[in-house]
Amino acid sequence: MGMRVPDRTGVIAGYRVWRVLPGRWIAASDSLHAQAGHWAWSLAGPTVARCPSRVQADPRKPLLVGGPCGEASPGYGCSCGLYARYEPAGEAYLLPYVAGSVLAWGRVIHHAKRSFFRAEKALPVAFVRPHGGSGLFPEEAEEKLYRVAEELGAAVVESPRELRDYTEEEASGW
Repeated sequence: MGMRVPDRTGVIAGYRVWRVLPGRWIAASDSLHAQAGHWAWSLAGPTVARCPSRVQADPRKPLLVGGPCGEASPGYGCSCGLYARYEPAGEAYLLPYVAGSVLAWGRVIHHAKRSFFRAEKALPVAFVRPHGGSGLFPEEAEEKLYRVAEELGAAVVESPRELRDYTEEEASGW
């Protein structure tokens, strides 16, 4: 098989929402989660997508089997990958949710008609400062957000417009 030429080189700027898990009993490194996911994003470098194991029903086989993509996450015909939108949210979120941006690269599947993509690798670069909070521990979630941003070397900006400007500037330096 010959060499495969990528459709694009470099990074793609994307925008997404995370959930910040508050509390002193949870390390900052385990505190940044997908809005509805169960895995923490890496604070030590880029997060790498993985195709999660699936539960299968055949009692003669192991309960958990590898995801259909194996090491090739994200894959076509699967929902794995690190999700991001092409455009930032129009407003700041209330804690424990926080809007932010990523630089993504590697294998990327574009869903242009639905305005998002799924990437193999992504690194958070900025967050929009939350204005208020809900849930049980909004002050702890805000404190945790600043610790997460510091560990990542990410900025905390005031608005979605500033988020876009900052992210585009970061992407141009890669």
